[in-house]
Amino acid sequence: MEKQSFFEASRHWSQAKLLSYILNAGARFQGVDELESSLNEYFLDFNRILQIDEDALREIKGIGPTKAKQIMAVLALHQAWSAPRPLKEVIRKSADAYQHFKSLEFPSHEEFHVLYLNRAHAPLARHQLFKGGLTGTVTDVRLILKRALHWNATAIIVAHNHPSGSLQPSENDKRMTRKLSAAADTLDIKLLDHLIVAGSGYFSFSDQGLL
Repeated sequence: MEKQSFFEASRHWSQAKLLSYILNAGARFQGVDELESSLNEYFLDFNRILQIDEDALREIKGIGPTKAKQIMAVLALHQAWSAPRPLKEVIRKSADAYQHFKSLEFPSHEEFHVLYLNRAHAPLARHQLFKGGLTGTVTDVRLILKRALHWNATAIIVAHNHPSGSLQPSENDKRMTRKLSAAADTLDIKLLDHLIVAGSGYFSFSDQGLL
């Protein structure tokens, strides 16, 4: 019989037992089940824990100052995770993407960054993947796409800087862009744009019809 994971088993546990594991797993002097029993005796409706303060928690058998603070921290996380989040901006044009890469104006060496997007073209994450010297940096298409699969991204935008200040793409820039676009297509991931960033602004492969 296949062993259940802790996560699968915990789906069927009461809220009191889940909290007991957070507070007491591995404790020497009080078992998880004992603390669960104390919590259930104190809270006829466990949802009332959201309205309780630290001093009241310390009245429960087995909960001292440290455990009370742990519970307050868990409740604070619950409130933070439950709060509505503003919708992420959608990348509609190169100028929108440029806002995520403006910091590339400043390094004295080349850096290569990738913006990962969902199906609606809202950003999921941005990573600096490569860093080079004054003459260039090496990009690894496999690593770029591995991160895309990790984020379940359906589109990417890449950018690198030219410390020289030139906004013109080199032949190597063009070859790398074609290679990345073709590789991404095989995974149903769309390379939307490649930006070259310098102190004077940016160059967009998409705007110039190079993608």
